[in-house]
Amino acid sequence: MSAIETTISPVPSLTNHRRARALSRWISGGVISGGVLIVVLCLVAITGPLSGQTLSFSDQTTPAGIQNIWLPGFFNHFNYSGGGACGDFNNDGFQDVFIPGDGMNGQPDRLFVNNGDGTFTNQAASWGLTVSHMGKGPSVADFNNDGWLDIFCTSAGPYNAQAPGHHKLYRNNGNNTFTNVASAAGVSFTTTTTQDGFGSCWGDVDLDGDLDLFVSGTANNNVGSILFRNNGNETFTNVTTASGLMVGLPFTMHGFTPRLVDMDGDFYPELLLASDFGTSRYYRNNANGTFTDVSASSQTAQEENGMGQTVGDFNGDGLLDWYVTSIYQPTINWTGNKLYINQGNHLYQEISVAAGVYDGGYGWGAVAVDFDHDGQVDILETNGGSNSTGTFGNEQSYLWLNNGNGTFTESAFATGLIHTIQGRGLVNLDIDNDGDQDVIVFAYNGPLVMFRNDLSGPNAHYLRVFLDTQSNVAVPPNGFGAKVRITAGGQQQFWFVHGGDNFLSKSEFSAHFGIGSATVVDEVLVMWPDGTTSTQTAVAADQTMTITYGISGPSFQRGDVNGDTMLDIGDSIALLAELFQGAGAVTCQSAADANSDGVLDISDPIFLLSYTFSMGTAPAAPFPDCGAEPSPLPCATGC
Repeated sequence: MSAIETTISPVPSLTNHRRARALSRWISGGVISGGVLIVVLCLVAITGPLSGQTLSFSDQTTPAGIQNIWLPGFFNHFNYSGGGACGDFNNDGFQDVFIPGDGMNGQPDRLFVNNGDGTFTNQAASWGLTVSHMGKGPSVADFNNDGWLDIFCTSAGPYNAQAPGHHKLYRNNGNNTFTNVASAAGVSFTTTTTQDGFGSCWGDVDLDGDLDLFVSGTANNNVGSILFRNNGNETFTNVTTASGLMVGLPFTMHGFTPRLVDMDGDFYPELLLASDFGTSRYYRNNANGTFTDVSASSQTAQEENGMGQTVGDFNGDGLLDWYVTSIYQPTINWTGNKLYINQGNHLYQEISVAAGVYDGGYGWGAVAVDFDHDGQVDILETNGGSNSTGTFGNEQSYLWLNNGNGTFTESAFATGLIHTIQGRGLVNLDIDNDGDQDVIVFAYNGPLVMFRNDLSGPNAHYLRVFLDTQSNVAVPPNGFGAKVRITAGGQQQFWFVHGGDNFLSKSEFSAHFGIGSATVVDEVLVMWPDGTTSTQTAVAADQTMTITYGISGPSFQRGDVNGDTMLDIGDSIALLAELFQGAGAVTCQSAADANSDGVLDISDPIFLLSYTFSMGTAPAAPFPDCGAEPSPLPCATGC
């Protein structure tokens, strides 16, 4: 064992898909010591000798200062809480994190604002989030199309067994404050059913340019699941009956996780609902304001205990596939997670066993993203039973890396993503804007854990894309419903921008692509929900870019002084030449204003050098063209 010798007792004889679970329980039970565990992780670290990528995660919860502990509740609140959502709520280019209040502990909501240096500060109180309530499932969207992300959060109301639910709609005022406008908007959803409501999601159901809201709940006379149509004036109308959803919704039990996303390419989003007790649903959008339940004919909704879900193009054919978490307990015929591969025309093939992703224990939240930047979409799932000593006590979270051939390899422990707390929801987000996707796993009866993705290697390039639709109110905010296609290294990849839930949680809105060894993206094509397209070519890899509706061609990243679409030492050199020699090397003076103070001076190259050598924060958010952002500096020729 090289220079380090150690002895580990053999793992008991188990089938392959149980070995990781056994190791998880051994570690949590203290059978493997901390020192030996370090050796084990070093030996099994995921390094791709042929691919040139090394994927590893590190627990950064404490240094980041983002902490939260959920304690047990009761009734629907019991076991069915523990989520969060992320979004750039102050428009500074960094992802912030919202966590619903836990009324049992007298805690209000928490809003951890990203400081831009890998740390967070809870600013909930100053933002006006002071009410204590039993929060459940948050979702994020710009519901009033004013350019600021808002938050909807289902709630069990105050800590009182007789109190009905009072959901929250926090309108972002654009000045670092929120105002709860749920009642005025008509979505507070105060019912006679105690604590109803679980997940929530957003999507433009009727393609009118504003975002509609779906809230999922129990089947108690269907008071828990409602489709709210956005009226375009900060109010909503309940259209559940008119939409035809009442055909199936009254039969869903514990509708945990909804998602509005286009599954057939017509831009009208379908409604996918992961629901307990064999009652998941797949609703086709008929493009006329109504839905049809096609669960049976689509060959979906096969899971016995639908709880969490995610979507992704797992086989690279340009069609969205659907992954639903469930419980794997074959002794009582619970067959676990399902992976539905899209065959087109609302027909799916379920391949979870062949793919190796069916046994995820007591499945809850799941996300789909390319963690190792090899061009294949991976799956991360968290889980845990209702107590720490039962069948699923100390159950690990599972990371399935996509092999690109219809199979996945479970790699959580091998990459350092060691999580055995009772996970519920989770989010993927780029916490530090370094290009790879990090993870926060929320828990029930335990602390959240933030894992930083420490991906390294020469072939771990990426492109991260956000969409801006503020120039046209007929297109949904943040490009919801748009499709992004890139071509890099001879491979095409697709991403679909949407506001879906994975279990009481919502990840960042970016279209994130791993592109391996490619250093240039040959083409970035955005297909907007109104049928128009935007195209950019020869885009440099390893950047976060914003594409604005109606603009084809280069977007300017603040700090990109020489206009080559990259942030590197060349920008500092070009800016120094401009400042001291008048060399005319600045493509766009607003872009050269790296520190966003409205002045070009020596502080800008100093700021850029600090960022280039990883000592300082990144320049502020990108902007589409000179004059379309707040800097008072003029544009130079060629901008």
